[in-house]
Amino acid sequence: MTIWIDGKLLGGNDVPRSKAIAPFETMGVSGGVAPLWALHLARLSAAAQQLGLSFEATPELRSGAMEVLLKNGHTDDVLRLSLVPVDGSTASAHVVLASRQRSPIKTVKLLPTVVERAATAPPADLKAEPRRFYDSVLQQAQDGQADDGIVVGRDGALLETALGNLWLRLDGTWVTPPLDGRVLPGIARAVLLERGASARVALGERELSLSDLHQADAMAHCNAVYGPRPACLVGERAAVEIVDNELGSLWRDATRG
Repeated sequence: MTIWIDGKLLGGNDVPRSKAIAPFETMGVSGGVAPLWALHLARLSAAAQQLGLSFEATPELRSGAMEVLLKNGHTDDVLRLSLVPVDGSTASAHVVLASRQRSPIKTVKLLPTVVERAATAPPADLKAEPRRFYDSVLQQAQDGQADDGIVVGRDGALLETALGNLWLRLDGTWVTPPLDGRVLPGIARAVLLERGASARVALGERELSLSDLHQADAMAHCNAVYGPRPACLVGERAAVEIVDNELGSLWRDATRG
């Protein structure tokens, strides 16, 4: 495996670690190109500024990404871009590029979970390590034979999943929980909302509850690696066609090369 750290290509998987909050981005790649690269850089830059980390998106970063993808044979897979704070420094961070294969899962089985978020965890609206909270959500879901877990707030609100944003189709409208500080402002989420505004697919934001899960006529799991994928609760069937024809078409238009 080849990784890129601070401008150098290295063999192995020895990625720098830090005790501090470390923001990162994961993005889907097609033909060696990350179609939403600019949006990911913008979000990572905002996170770096929020955390007081130094980060400059130089042209060599993109060429480094291509080198990693080519050497690892992942030109149609997943790219990860991370900022890893240097322990003992207030602003310095290693810039790391790595890649991996896509998951073969096409339909995501979901399970509501109840996990306590530690006060020391990164803010929910920041994509960052450590991810112990989301790891616990995912483990609880997998213990229940699901692929991912739905994060349920203390007030019973459905928020997101460990690996993406949640969409429910209610009364003909696709809705996703609002960004109230407890939900990651996902790249794919924003793309769908923007595209939906100019298309014939009704999309919006609203608070969701457990009862909405059973009233929805379709469900989708969404992130910037896979876009919107059909989803369902464990033991139920996903509305594959509806998701693909409505949300899937918006995503393909947005990411087409």
